[in-house]
Amino acid sequence: MPTKSDNAPLPPEGGIYGNMLADLEDVVESVLSRAPARGGAATALVRVLQGISLEEWERCASTYSLDNWLAVPLQCGRAEAVAKMLELQQRLAFQRDHDALTGIGNRGYFDRRLDEEVSRALRSHTELSLILIDLDNFKQINDRWGHACGDRVLREVARLLQNSMRHYDITARIGGEEFAVILPATTVWTGVMLGNRLLSALKKERFACDRDNFTITFSGGVSCLAMLDRERKNSACLLESADKAMYEVKKNGKNKVAAAASAKMNKDRTSLVHAGEKKLLFGGMDTE
Repeated sequence: MPTKSDNAPLPPEGGIYGNMLADLEDVVESVLSRAPARGGAATALVRVLQGISLEEWERCASTYSLDNWLAVPLQCGRAEAVAKMLELQQRLAFQRDHDALTGIGNRGYFDRRLDEEVSRALRSHTELSLILIDLDNFKQINDRWGHACGDRVLREVARLLQNSMRHYDITARIGGEEFAVILPATTVWTGVMLGNRLLSALKKERFACDRDNFTITFSGGVSCLAMLDRERKNSACLLESADKAMYEVKKNGKNKVAAAASAKMNKDRTSLVHAGEKKLLFGGMDTE
């Protein structure tokens, strides 16, 4: 319910602020008196306030602690009002989909996009691979240099992910020090190659905390739809397969990227690399 701060002057009796606040108080009191208490539930009530500019509303909201009320200017031209609504919508959508610390996709965004990409790959009969990445010995960084240093490391890893992957790959932070990359139209061997390139790039990065310098590595697991049996070609099984491969690497020494185990991997590996991927993998490499 709207409340007046202790040091704020009262508005004139019957003035525009007084009438508006009285109306708001009546609405809130009426709703709260009829609605049962439900933890976590929230509803937005929208009302047009005639004759109030956005600047006047912001002054009033600041004076009477109305920070939880959303104000959208309707006194401007229609196009400007729509633009303001779209801007607010885009801001909220970005906050919903992106990790606050690193700026890349969050777990909810990753889950949604993985479902979409798996469905697309199955419809179009194209490949899809997934890399799961877990930073090695990350707890030691937090314990020795503090969480601020750990946060800097996470942000740098996210930046490296975005700069190292292809523009159509989908990167996300899905846990504390765990990241994922969705690789559309990509075989498992290309996924392993891309993961190893990222690991090599990360090893070259030096982090400085409290005048100490250190490097960090990660353990990576790669899986693809082609490796899964027909009844297991879904996002949950793809994630599970990459997760198992990653933890096998963690168990056997870390600092490596490996493909998930599969009976289908007994076939000739060259048949799993597309011509376009060969150009990507070997076109820019130096030869001896």
